[in-house]
Amino acid sequence: LMGARDLLPTDRSIDVRISRLRKKIEADPHEPAVIKTVYGAGYLFAADVRWE
Repeated sequence: LMGARDLLPTDRSIDVRISRLRKKIEADPHEPAVIKTVYGAGYLFAADVRWE
């Protein structure tokens, strides 16, 4: 979980980076399943892990 408490409300650099990551790794970046937004807290990496 990555928090955004120390950032200014106008600082969108993290949002832009997350958007770019979603475009690269999500099947549908508009309905994210891997990088989820946690309102008021930040982002959650929610990928399934397979052990072999």
